[in-house]
Amino acid sequence: MRRTPSALLRALPLALLCALLLALPARADSAPKPDLTVTVVNAPEGECYVDLLYQSDGGQLFSEINPEHYDPQLLSALHALEGDGWALALSSGTGGAPIFGDLTPDRNGEYVYSYHGLPDTFRLAVATSEGAQAVEQPYTRQLFHTVLVYDWATNTVEAVTPSLLFYLAQLCSTLVPTLVIEGLILLAFGFRKRRTWLMFLLVNVVTQVGLHLYFATRTDLAQMSFDLYLLMLFPAELIIFLVELFAYDLLWKEHSPSRRALYALCANAASFTLGFFPMHWVSTLL
Repeated sequence: MRRTPSALLRALPLALLCALLLALPARADSAPKPDLTVTVVNAPEGECYVDLLYQSDGGQLFSEINPEHYDPQLLSALHALEGDGWALALSSGTGGAPIFGDLTPDRNGEYVYSYHGLPDTFRLAVATSEGAQAVEQPYTRQLFHTVLVYDWATNTVEAVTPSLLFYLAQLCSTLVPTLVIEGLILLAFGFRKRRTWLMFLLVNVVTQVGLHLYFATRTDLAQMSFDLYLLMLFPAELIIFLVELFAYDLLWKEHSPSRRALYALCANAASFTLGFFPMHWVSTLL
């Protein structure tokens, strides 16, 4: 049977998406990532760089930042704190999984570090116009989301309980890219009715909230390796897929059950594979 032009147009986005999925490494997902947020108090006026000193195994290190974008004097002061096996996670890099973050604060005045290169145990290293110093006592993360306050005057850190706004920002950092990715696929599959989109929004909010609660309450995930993290993530993602499969079949009235099921499969596979990239950008903006 000859295909109509409209059918070919609907198939084109799916073909492009499949090609993109095949071209990208399957290491990305839109689930929460371990992160660290640092607020600096009692610091001198001017720029303040914050990095994480960790015990390096001495192998080759890879950094995600460009040194040319930073003050060379402050960078040099930070590097002077290295030694005895201690390396800077951002300035010098990590040897395994990457760490995302910046030496400078975000628009909220906070220093945010994330992803699986985030050291389990570290010492905060801080450089200002008055010099550089590092906390003497190492800090070991116990939570998936860690929030610290660093006092320049006393050169000490204190852990604080994350606020509700913090958790909402974490939720948005995964919910927004998930909605964008799966929403585009929803359009490509030809779903147009208002009820379909409302139920799509509701189901994704519920599943993302559940996923964040899962990670927030599992303290053993704070120091989990990337491989173990994926191993723990697969059952959670499978549950999400089954929940969405059942919910879409029950709540949607548009198109056939087989198309709804195929959409749920494609949408979850796409957000799991591509979610890393928009999540990182949205997290930075938030």
